[in-house]
Amino acid sequence: MSDSGLNLDASQEIKITVMQLKIERLEEKQADLRERLKVVEKWVIGAAAVIAAATTVIGFATNISKAYL
Repeated sequence: MSDSGLNLDASQEIKITVMQLKIERLEEKQADLRERLKVVEKWVIGAAAVIAAATTVIGFATNISKAYL
């Protein structure tokens, strides 16, 4: 293999191939982590919505009970 006059020996080619495989594995792990992060984000958003709704309902209930006292 030669690029612009540079010759690579077998050990250099092996190192390059190993590095390429490592990069591919890291890219796969990165994609997996992104998918897992999306799932966690959905859970967090859902939990925040439930907490906000509960806080609102409790606030209304408290104000209504104060009105009747």
